[in-house]
Amino acid sequence: MTQVIYQHFRPSERAFIDKASDWLTSVTDSYSLVITDFLNPRQVFILTTLIQGHPAQDIQIFTSSAIAETEYVKVILAPAYYQLTPADFELACLQIDFASKFVTLKHSQILGTFLGETGLERSKIGDIVVHDTFAQVFVDAKLVSVIMDSVHKIARSGVKIKVIDVGEFMPTIEQTITKTVTMSSLRLDKAVASVFNISRNLAQNLIQSSKAKVNYTEVVRNDFELVDGDLVSIRGFGRLKIVQMLGLTKKDKVRVEVQIISTKK
Repeated sequence: MTQVIYQHFRPSERAFIDKASDWLTSVTDSYSLVITDFLNPRQVFILTTLIQGHPAQDIQIFTSSAIAETEYVKVILAPAYYQLTPADFELACLQIDFASKFVTLKHSQILGTFLGETGLERSKIGDIVVHDTFAQVFVDAKLVSVIMDSVHKIARSGVKIKVIDVGEFMPTIEQTITKTVTMSSLRLDKAVASVFNISRNLAQNLIQSSKAKVNYTEVVRNDFELVDGDLVSIRGFGRLKIVQMLGLTKKDKVRVEVQIISTKK
């Protein structure tokens, strides 16, 4: 079954497919409960696809979006008899207060400090949302003490970190604009240039400077070919999603329906 699934995803995603397959085997063969680290939406999609194609139909899947609307979620895979309780997600929300009169913190600074000071992997940290005077971060509940003991400064600014109730989380609001774009091909650099209305040279520089991600994975190849459903993030510009190809023009250019996604606090 795994070999069949491989055909529907990129080679770079095979490692996650293998890991997710092992999770499903653990649930079906040992009746074990699997609680994942934070997964991005692409990983959740792959996992859901695997479950739909799995021969056992008694696997339950729960995501932490049931208790907090976040982009990155923790997932519980469980046997049919399992009864969910919110505490099982082992989810915690931290609030970071900083001196907003003197410093403005960025998502990248917070993530870099958390990872650098604790040695944690990215998968142990969920959404990071920065507001004017504070930031909120989702983490694995078992790691709260590690983070609070290790992080006292971010970007040379003293910060105060406290645990807050998950219900106090203040998400950003996504704004989506859908439009049709005509481009010569679905190469990453051409798509970025066309959608964000910038020069192809600038698009290539952004990609080669490690400022581009496709489906949450860094891509540095200008000729990376996009397909329907791909989510592209360009640091400093925003995100775009390839909704669907609408066919070719008379000059053999590709008409593509895209979504341009931005966030508003």
